[in-house]
Amino acid sequence: MSTTTSSDIKLRLFYWDCRGRVQAVRYMLEDIAYTHKNVDYKEDFEVLANVVQSWMKHKPDENISGPFHNLPVLHWNDTHTFGQTLTIGQFLARKFDLYGKLTSSIDDKDFLQGYIDGVVSCAYTDIISNVLSAIWNCVDFVDENLYTNRIAKTIPNNLKALNNLLKNSSTSFYYDQTEPTIADYFVFDAFTLARDYWQKILPDENDRQELMKLEQAMKERPGIANYFSKNLLLKRLTGSPKEKEYLAKLAETQK
Repeated sequence: MSTTTSSDIKLRLFYWDCRGRVQAVRYMLEDIAYTHKNVDYKEDFEVLANVVQSWMKHKPDENISGPFHNLPVLHWNDTHTFGQTLTIGQFLARKFDLYGKLTSSIDDKDFLQGYIDGVVSCAYTDIISNVLSAIWNCVDFVDENLYTNRIAKTIPNNLKALNNLLKNSSTSFYYDQTEPTIADYFVFDAFTLARDYWQKILPDENDRQELMKLEQAMKERPGIANYFSKNLLLKRLTGSPKEKEYLAKLAETQK
């Protein structure tokens, strides 16, 4: 049941000043805050450049680092504190009706949520997490026997699978939904993150057409459009100290 139409809601997200694992949740929150005028949403950053000086001091403070002494953390009305990306995303999806509406083809809410969570899991676990791992491990895409290289090479197939699933929808969004669900936010992040990381890991153009349409539909949503127009999308993808040099070297191979 939605909790969006009565009292004011204060939401505070804490994370590092990079896209990292939480970017899909940021998109959700931007859209939620735009759509629900009773929602006051802001983000506070833990600055990567100050990690040595500040994080060791902040980490034990559960007001900052949450129950797991890690980021991301979401504060709800200064009363409830949630950690872990998927938990935060799924909590927001339940609170703000981002698990979709029943249709003639899926008329059971538990089935619909199961299908949508499957898409979320693929986007987050098999693509977003693997892209971030590839950057941290400076994957060179040369030695196919290296574990990290093999993981990175699975990304195009996973994106293709998400594209094919989306192709079966009668709308721009997964499972015939007329408005985006949590699945669409996570896939939007997965697709654009993979492209911004290394375009060569994308599936063939014919196998990403639906993902491109989803990207366009998501970017046209007022809250997300406002986010991009204000240049709020962070350029840094991870907290890896080697990211800048690694991505520059990787970019040379695409020329």
